Amino acid sequence: MRLKVRGNGQGSAYKRGKTWTAQVIVGYKIPEDKSRQPVPIKRTKGGFAKKADALAYCSALRALKEPCKLTVADLYASWRPWYEPRVDKETMGCYQAAYLHFSAIHRRKIVELTASDLQDCLDDCPRGHRTHQNMKVLAGLLWKYALDHEWVSRNIAENLYIGKGKSIQREPLTDQEVETIRQAIGQERYAEYLYALCYLGFRPGEFLSLRKEHYRIIDGIEVLVNGSKTDAGRDRVVVIPPQILDIVRSRLFVPGTELLFPQYSLTRQKQAFKGFKQMNDDYFNKHVFKPLCANLGIAEGKVPYSARHTYSDKLKNAEGSDKAKAGLMGHTDYAFTQSHYQSTDMDDLLTVALTIN
Repeated sequence: MRLKVRGNGQGSAYKRGKTWTAQVIVGYKIPEDKSRQPVPIKRTKGGFAKKADALAYCSALRALKEPCKLTVADLYASWRPWYEPRVDKETMGCYQAAYLHFSAIHRRKIVELTASDLQDCLDDCPRGHRTHQNMKVLAGLLWKYALDHEWVSRNIAENLYIGKGKSIQREPLTDQEVETIRQAIGQERYAEYLYALCYLGFRPGEFLSLRKEHYRIIDGIEVLVNGSKTDAGRDRVVVIPPQILDIVRSRLFVPGTELLFPQYSLTRQKQAFKGFKQMNDDYFNKHVFKPLCANLGIAEGKVPYSARHTYSDKLKNAEGSDKAKAGLMGHTDYAFTQSHYQSTDMDDLLTVALTIN
C-alpha cells in the first residue's frame, strides 16, 4: 500500500488490512559503507480506524521517547562521516585504531553501557600511553555526539583513567636483522618496504602515505619531502641513503598507483593481483610486519615503529651535525631526539645520509 505522505516531515499513514498505521521518521542510520544511502529510522503505531486519526497521532508518535537501540558500532558509523572532515587523515587514523580496541563492546547498546565497561577496554588494551589517550578522547567524542542527539542521558566517558603513562621503549631492529630483511628482498613480499623504512626514519603512517610526487631532486641530491605529525615534520627533507636508492627509484615506475609503497590488492581465493590501494598502519602491522618478522626469525616484541628507532640509532653513528640529524628525524626537541631542527643545508644532510651504515 502506498503511504499517504504529508509535507515538512509531519509523518504519514498507510492502511494495513482494515486499520490505519501512523508512521514518522525520527532519524537516519549511517551505513559503514559510505557509498550506501542512510537508512531511515522509523517509528510506527497501528490500529487506527480512520486515516485522519492515524495522521493526527503522528505528532505524538514523534514526541515519544523510546530507548535508543544504537550499538557502539552504530554510534561510530554515524559519528565518523560527521567528524572526519574536521580533522586530518593521520588524526582520523589514530581514532580508527583506538576504536578497534573497544571491540569487546562494539555490538552492545550504548544505553546499556557504564563507565566501567569503557574503563575495562582501556585497562585491557596492551598498547602504550598514546593509544590509551586516543581511546579516552575517542570515547569522549562519541558520547558527546550521542548526548547532543539525545541518544544517551549522560557522558559516561568523562572520568576515564589512563594512568601516568610511562613511555614504552621500543627495541630497534638490530643490524643483523636489517641485513636479514635485505637478503629477503625478492623472496618475501614487502621485504623491500621494511628495509626502506629502516633507512628513511619516517613514522609508519608517513611512510605508507609517501607518493611519487614526494620524490624530488634538490641541488642534484635525491630526496623525499613529506611528514605530517609535527610542525618540524611537515615538509621535512629526507635524503635517500645509497642503501635504498635503487628501491625508491624502481618504485617510481610501478604503474597503476601514485603511492611509492602501496598495498597489493589480491583476490581472496586465488590470491591473484588485481591492483593497488593505500595501506593503513593496522594492515601493515598485522599482515606485513608481523608475518615478515616471523618468517625471517626476527625477535618477538618488535613493532613497525622499531624501524624508526633503528634509523635513529644509525644517525647517532653517522657523520654530520646534530641539527641535520634532528631534521631528518622530524623532531624539534634535542633532548628527545639528540638533535635540533630541520636543516636547509643540503650538503649537511647529504653528509649524514652517505655515512649511515
